[in-house]
Amino acid sequence: MELQILTMRTYILLFIVLLFSSCEKVLDLNLDKTAPKIVIESVFTNVSLRHTVSVSSTANFEASNAKIPVSGAILTLIEENGPTLTYTETSPGIYSSTRYRGVPGRKYTLNVTVNGKTYSASSVMPMPVPIKSLSQAELSFFNETRKIVKVNYADPIGIPNYYYSRVFINNVKRDDFFVESDRFNDGKDVQNNIFIDDPELKVGDVVRVQLLTIDQYVYRYLFSITQITGNGGPPTAPANPTSNFNNGALGFFSASTSTEETRVID
Repeated sequence: MELQILTMRTYILLFIVLLFSSCEKVLDLNLDKTAPKIVIESVFTNVSLRHTVSVSSTANFEASNAKIPVSGAILTLIEENGPTLTYTETSPGIYSSTRYRGVPGRKYTLNVTVNGKTYSASSVMPMPVPIKSLSQAELSFFNETRKIVKVNYADPIGIPNYYYSRVFINNVKRDDFFVESDRFNDGKDVQNNIFIDDPELKVGDVVRVQLLTIDQYVYRYLFSITQITGNGGPPTAPANPTSNFNNGALGFFSASTSTEETRVID
């Protein structure tokens, strides 16, 4: 009887070892050999300035997460019923246009050619929604009080609107994506809370917010990033968000209207 029990335990142990051995084989994906992808990021606005495009490449899985600048790309921006702008590389992987102001309601197409392969994305510039003001509030979390900024604006009624707030603290841009839709705020006065982490806001900080109107495709891309990183709540399983560029490129191109306001934290 003891021999039978020992034999049964041996079979169970062998089964577990084989099970985990097979799992290790299945999970060996050789991610370090994943082919690098082109990453393009650009916001083109209705403000007269030299607009920029960042072109980079992802690194292998086991390498640093830092993107690798891509030089020598050819960039053009085509305005619907308008001119075609060319971009010049001003630093590794950064390309700038001539000074130009976009027109709300028009469609813009950005073409980026790298090593003979062209990546294209189109975006229709929405109508502007101006910031009415920036206000300040304090919220308590776990017996700690933190300062936040509220972006106040009036959402146009009857039109789907999507927003992306770019936040600068003491003239340093934050990497977080603050995005919002009017799904529950159509036609209402909106107070959008901006939570700043690491470091937190303190008295004397100068906060500048650019409120960009964006199209639904750019919104979906940026919103998916907030879900992956946890910026919009608990992080979800990593996956490449759907870019509006074709040919497998990552990133986004947004034709946006822009308004901005500044507030000193007190």
